[in-house]
Amino acid sequence: MNDASPPPFRVTTTRDRTPKDRKSARVLIDSNIWRYVVDRKDQGSFLDLARSPGLHIQIAPAVVYEALRLQDIPLRNRLIGLMSHRRMVRLMPEAYSESMEILGEIREKRPEWIRRAPDLVFFERLRKDWAKRTGGFWVRVAEEPDREAHRLSRMEVEMVEGSRRQAEEARKEMIAVGWKRNPPMDKTIGEFHEPTPGWSGEPVDAWKFDSLYGLTFGLSQTGNAYRDWIAPFVELDTGLLGSPSWTKFWLHDVEVGKVPRQWMRWAHSFSQRFRTVTSGSPGDTQLFTYFLDTDIVVTGDKALLSILEECRPYSPFPLPKTLWVRGGNEGLDEMFEELQRLSRPQN
Repeated sequence: MNDASPPPFRVTTTRDRTPKDRKSARVLIDSNIWRYVVDRKDQGSFLDLARSPGLHIQIAPAVVYEALRLQDIPLRNRLIGLMSHRRMVRLMPEAYSESMEILGEIREKRPEWIRRAPDLVFFERLRKDWAKRTGGFWVRVAEEPDREAHRLSRMEVEMVEGSRRQAEEARKEMIAVGWKRNPPMDKTIGEFHEPTPGWSGEPVDAWKFDSLYGLTFGLSQTGNAYRDWIAPFVELDTGLLGSPSWTKFWLHDVEVGKVPRQWMRWAHSFSQRFRTVTSGSPGDTQLFTYFLDTDIVVTGDKALLSILEECRPYSPFPLPKTLWVRGGNEGLDEMFEELQRLSRPQN
């Protein structure tokens, strides 16, 4: 057995994927806006904006995935061509960013869980597939969108349907207990029905239960994205996920400021419970976690902005500004005008 201390390793979040010039505005573009631009054949003007030194136009993998699901193949390919352009700031997958936060808390609160010899070869190969600009995912999706769409379909058909069912069940649960609307987020707590090893017996913030259940399930599934990022550093198959220590870690030891994307994921799902559940709801939850890495969210989705504003008073961390774009040529013209204003370097 190797008794040496774990070798040092560095984990990063999506912030490291964004240019560090903080005089420039980071702008996260929602899927409907890409569609508006492509429908009007304004890709050239949009690329000119992306070239501006005062503007960083961000593309989230969750938005690319939404485009890959389209059945209109010519439209899908035009969208992918614009989204994957090298002028865009390509963000890492949300599962990567969330996993790096979780690993940071594990290293601080449960260092004994870290493998003595992390599988850095696998981890680096996976990370570089997303991070490099001359190959990997972004080149594959641009050059072979059919293949990436097929791979995505195989990978996530059960996961997306499961997420949709989970959102529907959560909505039914809230209605069943007689709530006419969501209670304040800072007063929403959870507890087990009976004494449970690792739980103190006192109510805890509801987001912690959401993370405990969601990650316990996800990390137990072969091929799950969170497992791919965390398993190289933590042994997950020897009883950890069912242990009192795992329960205590999530319910009592994890700090919201150290895993902010867990709160963001829960907050969106929680706010969604009294809204109509659609096929896009799981994707919106994914997109919500990227809001910590941007300055402005640009969208035509009023419901998404409504949820963001509902969360803002309770968020433990600053949330971005928003730009709502109405449909039609006038709305798109207004968006271009505002982005051009933002593209001028700020003092």
